[in-house]
Amino acid sequence: MRKLVPDKNVMVTKEEHDIISHEKAYVRMDAGCVWVYLLEDGARVGVAFVGPSSFAVDAIAETDVGAMGESIVGSLKGVQFYIGPVELEDISDAASSNHLGEHGFTDVESLTKAIEQALEEQFNGEGKKAEISKKEEARFFMGRDSEKQTVILVLSDEGLVFTHGKNVFVLGEGSTVSVSKSGVAITGPDGRNLVVGKGGVVGLDNFLDIGPIVTKSVTEAMKSLRGLKSLKSMKRSMRGWPYSWDSVDDFDWDD
Repeated sequence: MRKLVPDKNVMVTKEEHDIISHEKAYVRMDAGCVWVYLLEDGARVGVAFVGPSSFAVDAIAETDVGAMGESIVGSLKGVQFYIGPVELEDISDAASSNHLGEHGFTDVESLTKAIEQALEEQFNGEGKKAEISKKEEARFFMGRDSEKQTVILVLSDEGLVFTHGKNVFVLGEGSTVSVSKSGVAITGPDGRNLVVGKGGVVGLDNFLDIGPIVTKSVTEAMKSLRGLKSLKSMKRSMRGWPYSWDSVDDFDWDD
């Protein structure tokens, strides 16, 4: 498997730009973001960037018992990765040493090393495989917020996957899954809802382990997101998802 590598040409944005824009989510680069293209076998497949940036996701599922989930907005910090179609030259200039210094880098080499280290941790390291499909228009973002929590956002024409800390939101063809501190909400293609909230389990006549239900629903909702064939870094991040609880009281209802 060929590795992802950063281009040597370093640029800086001179205006605001939404590198991901969707009715349910965005990832925004502000003016002053230092960035380089990511290359796979010499071809541009994405961007690595550092600097003022933010994200927002409307991770709310409407159910028979009301809205579940929350809108999440945050600032990004550190090296961020975007994989997908992108053109930034028209809104950018060549980065100067002053631009690099504003983000803690002494020169291009120090920036490149930081990006390469982050790539090794997320994509290129031992046991990791990031296979970029040229046939699909899927877009993938992975980064960290100002609290050092991992943010993952995957988009295609058919759906959306978002993870942030213990929050999970999946929007697929006819299916929605929301996992947050307010509970779990699943809407299937038939329009039926399964909700685990403060009032208990709604949508089931008897108790069932919610874990396998959420796992199956996430899998089904993600089937249409084929633009990124294999991302073990996402799989690792899913290991911390709150798929099951002993009691509905385990949720933080008061926040």
